[in-house]
Amino acid sequence: MSISKLNDLHYLHPMNARPPFLTYDATRMHVRAADLRALRAPLTRAHTRIESLRAGGEHGFFDLPFETDSVRIVKETAAKARKRFRRMIVIGIGGSDLGARTLWQSLAHSDKGMALGFLGNPDPELLAAYTSGNKLWWKETAVCVVSKSGSTLETMSMFFAVREALIRNVGLKQHVGHVYVITDPNHNALHKLADDAGYSLIPHPLNVGGRFSVLSTVGLFPAACAGIDIDDLLEGARWMENQRRKQKAASLPAQFAAMHYIAYKKGKRMHVLMPYAASLSELAFWYRQLWAESLGKQKGKEHVGPTPIAAFGAADQHSQIQLYNEGPNDKVVTFLRVDHFTTHPKVPRLGKGMESYQYMSGMTFEQIMHAELEGTSKALYEAERSNGTLNIPAITPQSIGAVLMFYELATAYMAELMGVDAYNQPGVEAGKKIAKEILTAS
Repeated sequence: MSISKLNDLHYLHPMNARPPFLTYDATRMHVRAADLRALRAPLTRAHTRIESLRAGGEHGFFDLPFETDSVRIVKETAAKARKRFRRMIVIGIGGSDLGARTLWQSLAHSDKGMALGFLGNPDPELLAAYTSGNKLWWKETAVCVVSKSGSTLETMSMFFAVREALIRNVGLKQHVGHVYVITDPNHNALHKLADDAGYSLIPHPLNVGGRFSVLSTVGLFPAACAGIDIDDLLEGARWMENQRRKQKAASLPAQFAAMHYIAYKKGKRMHVLMPYAASLSELAFWYRQLWAESLGKQKGKEHVGPTPIAAFGAADQHSQIQLYNEGPNDKVVTFLRVDHFTTHPKVPRLGKGMESYQYMSGMTFEQIMHAELEGTSKALYEAERSNGTLNIPAITPQSIGAVLMFYELATAYMAELMGVDAYNQPGVEAGKKIAKEILTAS
């Protein structure tokens, strides 16, 4: 079954889309109340600093759920694209790729919009597969290139290869209407290229970095093209941000960060996200980039940062949990539980000769998933391994919007507690510079 067909099964009707869109059970985190009390003042200072950053407009992701102008542009442009094209190739890397992938995998529906394909790695064979379509395929295909700087090596090289195939199949003049460009609205090289060619330009917000951009045009445009209700998505994110503003340092993102910071200081340097839903595995990879690039930094002479790990339940109970249970006690596991799936297939009623399997007879697979998660969580707790569970009522745009905003906010609080800049990435830039020098010298 294709992932788009799979997604059709778990999208719930609106009666399930009411707040709270996200809750957190921390009873198995092995965090002492005394440690949380000791962190109260630093956490309050972190909140004050975050509010200062938000008010100053330096980092705009806090306000993305309240945006109207860019959302209007996205909806109008996507509506026209859906009428013309059956599919879209999204070309980007890192935050320009992972957020849109997460939205597509978790929320897209085969009958509501365009199919999305992603070029997020300059792998020759992957690129060859995407550029080998016939003329009819290309006639029905749009291309969206995403690069804030307009100079990303991987993204631009892939775009030029895809553009060549597009021109070859639909013609130089006609290809212009197939291309959408999301980049810095200032006049960088990609903006100029798009302007000169006549491509559709969608602005990338100036004050939002790639890994915090999923709720901006970067994620919203592909999502809207795929038929995802971006108003509902932003409703969930807005709910989470409003909760944070009201509850301040007592909010869910702040408290989650505080518990992870306490665990980090006690040597638990591996932070796992393990969703129990097939359509949320990309979310774990999105989290991995967000947590790693934001928190892994050089702080003076010290090198700091937790290592994020993407896992997937229940499958990874049979690949990683042995390590988590009996290996080094250096991890914090966060499970993501879906309270209600739309469909409820069951194990058939088992009769004579099936005595060994009677415990599963007639059970729904939702019950099996929940039992697997609870069993894993309890076993870790009894082994004195820290774990907590995020709960969403269902996989809806609102709940996914809330989860995405939650993790971005928790990252901001964690960075403040650690005393690092969540928004730069000098360790990435160094490698990019060397790669460019190698290619220039070739």
